[in-house]
Amino acid sequence: MTRTKTAVCVCSGGIDSTIAATIASREGYELHLFHASYGQRAEEREKEVVAKIAAYLDAKELKFVEIPFLKELGGSSLTNITMRVPVGEEVNLDKEKETPSTWVPCRNLILLATASAYAEVISADAIFVGFNAEEARAYPDNSKEFVKRYNAVLEKAVASFSQPPAVKAPLVDLLKPDIIKKGIDVKAPLHLTYSCYLGEEKHCGICESCLHRRRGFKEAGVEDPTEYI
Repeated sequence: MTRTKTAVCVCSGGIDSTIAATIASREGYELHLFHASYGQRAEEREKEVVAKIAAYLDAKELKFVEIPFLKELGGSSLTNITMRVPVGEEVNLDKEKETPSTWVPCRNLILLATASAYAEVISADAIFVGFNAEEARAYPDNSKEFVKRYNAVLEKAVASFSQPPAVKAPLVDLLKPDIIKKGIDVKAPLHLTYSCYLGEEKHCGICESCLHRRRGFKEAGVEDPTEYI
């Protein structure tokens, strides 16, 4: 009897991670969605959205974890409400090698380590993430090199009797317009996704994440289903 392939899908509820999870589903993986709360402004809204995405994709399990120390460490406007989230003209969507205030120190490294522990517990074959070339311009933990090096470490990070899962980043070479086109191709539930850094009911439309989202749909030539304030 052939064993079902199992994937942990790290999902924030945004476009990229939702498309990556949809790709995992289309490739025949049994889905275990993984969402981390680390004190981000949008965490409650993200939880609502991820639950809807998990139901839409018929995930076998939805795992919520708390990583509160990232907020306690500080250093990011996403977790520290005394810091301002840049909006509008303060945002440069094409910045490269410039660390914005929305950077959460070592977030993806910590999230992947936690997701890897979960993957080992359930003997998952893969961990799907929404890392992509657009975010890698400013966030080094979205790059292909980061994924390659993390996988090398992961080979030595699980119990000796375990087969390490492989981190898969199917969007790692793509910019937002092509990511959205890919989402349409795989029939991802883009209408359910949520990207806003501020965490309100509707997207603000002017934070960095919302601006990437708006430009992506426009340049892809795809109707934007998002409600912006």
